[in-house]
Amino acid sequence: MIRLFARVFHKELEFSKIVGYEDVKDVVNRALDTEDNINLLLDGPPASAKSLFLREIQENKKALFFDATNCSGPALLDTLNENRDAKILLIDELEKMARNFQNMLLNMMETGHVTVNLRSRRYDFVMKNVKIFATSNDVERISRPMLSRFRKLTLPAYTKEEFLLISARVLPKLKEETARYIAECVWGMESKDIRNVISIGKLVRKGDGPLEIARLIETMEKYK
Repeated sequence: MIRLFARVFHKELEFSKIVGYEDVKDVVNRALDTEDNINLLLDGPPASAKSLFLREIQENKKALFFDATNCSGPALLDTLNENRDAKILLIDELEKMARNFQNMLLNMMETGHVTVNLRSRRYDFVMKNVKIFATSNDVERISRPMLSRFRKLTLPAYTKEEFLLISARVLPKLKEETARYIAECVWGMESKDIRNVISIGKLVRKGDGPLEIARLIETMEKYK
């Protein structure tokens, strides 16, 4: 009897909030689908949709998400230790992870083992066959051995019009003109970060106009 074995393909993510980058979407979906280990690093300036890729993976896959800007090393280790069966790690702004924890992650990528001695605790556990999808604004701050473990894709920054269009997509609960106004304000900031659009949009109330939104943004910038 001849048995036919068909590879099971997972449903591809649409990345509907991301404008363009159809070729990059295809690569990311292929990396998610393959049974082989592959680590992708999305590099580029703010306003290039890097974090949006991670967010959609997080929303649709069983993945652990870490913001290297706000996540401490012990918190990272505790989460990994409690989720040893995880197969996808998402790390936003990898370059902001301390070097000793970059080295820990590198060892895990190479051997599957996590062995770290902190002042108050020793971590020693196994996590194998883990794929890592990460973003970076500055690859020069990532250790060379770590960088060599990733396939790097460098994304160019969006144009202003693309940024405005994305903002309408990531704030579907707001009127389009409100979303575009928020985007216009954020575009004038130094970072031009779509995450600022999202965070501001969450605070906008029904009925808020340009004056209220401008005051909200001014306050957030003043006390950041």
